[in-house]
Amino acid sequence: MNNGIGLELLQERREKDIVATRVTDEQERLLCLPRVAGARCVVLEHTVYAMLRAICDTYDGGFWDYYKLSNGGFYMAPASESLFHLVCENYFERDVSADAAGVIATSYAYSHLSFSIGGERFGLASRQLSSYIAQREDAVLIFAALD
Repeated sequence: MNNGIGLELLQERREKDIVATRVTDEQERLLCLPRVAGARCVVLEHTVYAMLRAICDTYDGGFWDYYKLSNGGFYMAPASESLFHLVCENYFERDVSADAAGVIATSYAYSHLSFSIGGERFGLASRQLSSYIAQREDAVLIFAALD
């Protein structure tokens, strides 16, 4: 059964530089989560928050920025200049930027939700985000947290 995911992955492989663009338009921002998660958009949002809370004892909420990726992907990150001290179950323990913390939390959420009913869309979102992570300067750090 071809659900279009294979074609999206092929297009993604052709793209060399994946660009992240912060979403600043309020109307566009309202569409970001439904575009990725459909009717489960609230579940995705709360799962990302919960993932960061699970790996960062000092995280206590706040405004998050949304980022669209040029390969169709998406992630969200706390709108903060602070460092986040992450302690993950895989023995990763480091201070990371708010942006890296958001990428990590979003990736964790995608992975978690990919095992649920209808999880294929989260699996695709995870692969799109992973392709973006691979080209970042802090890729080794982020993949160490995700490993």
